[in-house]
Amino acid sequence: MLVRDCMTANPISVNPESDPLAAIGLCKSVRIRRLPVVNAGGQVVGIVTRNMLELFLARAPSPGVMKRQYRVAEVMVSPAITASPEYPLEEAARLMVTNKIGSLPIVENDRLVGIITETDIFKQFTEILGGQAEATRLTVEVPDTPGALAKVVNAIAALRGNLHSVVLIPCADSTALSATLWIEDVGRDALAAAIQNIPDVRLIRIWNKSSDR
Repeated sequence: MLVRDCMTANPISVNPESDPLAAIGLCKSVRIRRLPVVNAGGQVVGIVTRNMLELFLARAPSPGVMKRQYRVAEVMVSPAITASPEYPLEEAARLMVTNKIGSLPIVENDRLVGIITETDIFKQFTEILGGQAEATRLTVEVPDTPGALAKVVNAIAALRGNLHSVVLIPCADSTALSATLWIEDVGRDALAAAIQNIPDVRLIRIWNKSSDR
């Protein structure tokens, strides 16, 4: 999945000369927390959040009319870290984690075309991992060898199960993989029995929403 698949296209932005009070009002009126800052040529020159603006004005001297003499350029983070619409989603997430930021303006041909936030990415990862599905979550340990995971998938297919998603993570000893699969239309007991009959595959856990009820 690419950034363009889940970004907000044509986001609301402000220019560096904008009034911070007006920028706060804009955030409130459209219920957003972040504003890309775009110059007259259309290039992204920074990013500012509602919290940053409110904190700045709370600390700024001379209340009232004087506060209207400030500019967004005095508050924004610049340069802004940006990404391309063609970025893989996980690379955008990595950029956010590495730089400890909550959003990325998305730039194409040197122009702002979108914005993606940590909430957007979290929603997509939840869907990818099967968290929104009425499915059974199966976690197994399989050898890190060709065909090992295929045995698990074939066992599920034999039960006429519908495989919703698969996530593989190397185990600490690097000779095995932890595989988490979300499966629909198979009972827990039948699934457990089938997996336990596969040589060299260790059943770690089977979970579904009914497990915690």
